[in-house]
Amino acid sequence: MKNATPLSLVLALPVLATPALAAETIRMTIAAGLPVHSTGVSYLENLLIPEVDRRLAETGDYQIEWTKGWGGTIAGQFDMFEAVEDGIVDIAYVNTLFEGAKLPLEQITFVTPFGSTDLKQTMATFDKVREEIPELDEQFLKHNQRRLAISGLVNYHMLSTFEINTLDDLEGRKFGAPGLAANWLEGTGATPVSGSLSEYYNSLKTGVYDGVLMFESGIPSFKFYEVAPIITRVGFGSQLTTNITINEDKWQSLPPEVQEILMEVAADYETQLVDATVERAATGLQTAVENGATINDMPTGEIAALAAALPNIAQLWVTTTDEKGLPGTRMLEAWMQASRDAGVTFARDWDKE
Repeated sequence: MKNATPLSLVLALPVLATPALAAETIRMTIAAGLPVHSTGVSYLENLLIPEVDRRLAETGDYQIEWTKGWGGTIAGQFDMFEAVEDGIVDIAYVNTLFEGAKLPLEQITFVTPFGSTDLKQTMATFDKVREEIPELDEQFLKHNQRRLAISGLVNYHMLSTFEINTLDDLEGRKFGAPGLAANWLEGTGATPVSGSLSEYYNSLKTGVYDGVLMFESGIPSFKFYEVAPIITRVGFGSQLTTNITINEDKWQSLPPEVQEILMEVAADYETQLVDATVERAATGLQTAVENGATINDMPTGEIAALAAALPNIAQLWVTTTDEKGLPGTRMLEAWMQASRDAGVTFARDWDKE
């Protein structure tokens, strides 16, 4: 009996022999229609994914096996919203500016141009309006997904192969324009063509377009100055263009810990992305000039004439949105008032005309 193993050691042996529990693996597909060098997608690759992995590793309960589909390898810009809705993609960089039919309320900045050029202010104003109008988030849930983060662009101008000094210079010209931004050319004599970033370069190079409506931060990333070297600063304003969304069925299947981490990291992504977007916008025009582009400022009077030439696109949008049973009137009024409260002056009082 002297050689008997102490009871405490016997009880401890099974514990010592039991390997640590392995983390549960969750498979997640994440995608974007744009290439990874575009700012928003690069921040998914280099910030959101590794930060989610790092935080999950701290507890060791779960790990994510990511399948990445950048650059339209799973779905393109025009099809990404539906890919999330159908569960083909779990998380996506969704260019909601192309979803005017399914997400009409999300288009408010595009139907009220010539407003703020401060993207951070625009996003803060939109957050206030979201608190007043729950239908903004309900429209995502209607399509089996929820918003994790939102992003936008600082300011839009005209990039072209020809000089623009007056509205008459636009007569008969074709411009690539995203989503409802095509309405910014109504009444100008130009012909807007619905397009996307992924095909602008070749369309300009081959002469399909004479110009595009383009945001400052994207000019260096996509090198549009190589094929449209004349930049005319117009100032259509900051626009909310994109949401990071997650399939609702996938969301409901996730453990609370994973949900919480995704929301926290998505909030960090949103903050850091807007900072990067503002920074790139500040240097985008400079980069274009350094690579041979010319910058012209459209005369103030011509900008006013451009704004005045447009039909009241906001009121037209209100009519069609209200007819769908959505609060278009309430959305426009809330947006314009919240913007004015923030000190924004529009070229036109879209809600009062």
